[in-house]
Amino acid sequence: MSGQAPGQQSSAGDAVNGEPERRRRVERAVSRRPGLALVAALCNLAAVALALATQASLPWVLILLLWLNALLFAAARMAERTILAAFLVSFFLLLLGREITVDFFHYETSQAPPGQTEHLQLCLALSLVGILAGALAVSAWRTGKSRLRAVGGAGSAGSSRGRFGSARIGVPEGATVLADPSIVRFLYWATLVLSLISVALRARYVLANGYLSYYTDFSDLEDASGSMYGLRRIEIMLPLVLTIYLGLFPPRRQVTAASVGWAVYLALSLLTGQRGTFVGGLVIILAYWIVRARQDPPGTWRIGRTGRIVGVVMVPLVAVALAAVESARGVGAVASDTAGRNPILQLLYGQGVSSTVVRNAYTYADFIPQDWYTGEFLHSGLPARLLDAQVYHGNTVAHALHGGSFTHAFAYTLLGPQYLSGRGTGSSFIAELFYDYGYAGVLVGGAVYGAVCIWACTLVKGQPLRNGLRLVIVPTLLWAPRGSATGFLSTWLTPSVLVALLGVTVLSLAAALLREAGNTPRSVEVTHRGR
Repeated sequence: MSGQAPGQQSSAGDAVNGEPERRRRVERAVSRRPGLALVAALCNLAAVALALATQASLPWVLILLLWLNALLFAAARMAERTILAAFLVSFFLLLLGREITVDFFHYETSQAPPGQTEHLQLCLALSLVGILAGALAVSAWRTGKSRLRAVGGAGSAGSSRGRFGSARIGVPEGATVLADPSIVRFLYWATLVLSLISVALRARYVLANGYLSYYTDFSDLEDASGSMYGLRRIEIMLPLVLTIYLGLFPPRRQVTAASVGWAVYLALSLLTGQRGTFVGGLVIILAYWIVRARQDPPGTWRIGRTGRIVGVVMVPLVAVALAAVESARGVGAVASDTAGRNPILQLLYGQGVSSTVVRNAYTYADFIPQDWYTGEFLHSGLPARLLDAQVYHGNTVAHALHGGSFTHAFAYTLLGPQYLSGRGTGSSFIAELFYDYGYAGVLVGGAVYGAVCIWACTLVKGQPLRNGLRLVIVPTLLWAPRGSATGFLSTWLTPSVLVALLGVTVLSLAAALLREAGNTPRSVEVTHRGR
């Protein structure tokens, strides 16, 4: 993730003074390259050695090496590619983990139908190639754009502020009149309090009635209660209000307070069984912390010894918590002979269930209801209202047959009556892309995801609304290996999200105009006396 784009200094003097700093960054990057190359070589050698020791099959070894080098590419510039790195980790856990445990460690011996494994291997390879190509293309474009700005010189750096620039009306740096810091901060805390009430009510219902009831009865109960429906709509606004707040680049103290409140919300959401929301929410904060550590003066965002210890302890605790939630839901995928198995392999095997979605979607393709599933975003939110289309909720036959959702159509095809009781199979962006466009779609779709991951990792001071729209799609991006291919579009087009964006804009603009109107008489008086 990157902060203010190179060459985008606030004044000509800053641009001149920033030149030595840019030169030092380049020198440090060059000095790190031999170390990075050595780490990359050792990682590749370790993977090959593991493959030889376990007698793994060549296709899976090549796919693992492809994934590993894509991850190393992201790690080489972690500040600019944090979300890409997180997406690749999610890709491994949800799509590769099970296959690696089976092929490398012989965790399971069941035979797949003919052609199924080859299809999965080709899809994973094409997707990884596309992800890497898309990320490389956007990274190269950004580098070229930065060089053009540098060649443009410092003379015009201070002239880029428009009518609503922060220097024009005196709002803090990183803000605009369309995102007033005081307004956004108030909206965040107000939205958080109401969202905590909403998620607590939902968690209580799920704990009392079971995880599956959330997908069958809860939506009807929520629609019937005006207060619960309103709270839920406000809760949907919370991620965007948070990310706009973070996009203002507030002081560390405010970010820490906001992060604690957000963590409480995520913990409650985990009680509802929604692991994707929990993990994606954590990555938003992690990625943001990395960009601020790079953007702000050295040491400002340094994590102390206590913080590092807490972080090290939290990693296994979070993994255990996620596994416990899956076990409590009673719908997780586990091996039939897990007694005495390595817990790490058990975790990889259980979380990698999405690879079976890609497998089975290929095998049962002729039985899945015909539809354009990458157009799922048209069946909900603002597009559905504009098209006057029926919006479906929950596990119903109508949703499976006419809702444009691969998740529901595929689950109904495989599970039948069990689907109507609330069970599901999940989906995968790879399975949806292949169903709609074949192998070419998997490659191109992977490139889109690689590009979006890099794009979402670019935060710029003075663009809080854009920063918010980038960060808000992080959870759906990370969940794409097990979710919808166009889930991030659905996030942007949710009416509650658009209302939140409009509310921040209108209230902030009103506050700025009032402030400017209040300052005008004093400015005129000073000018008159000066004459």
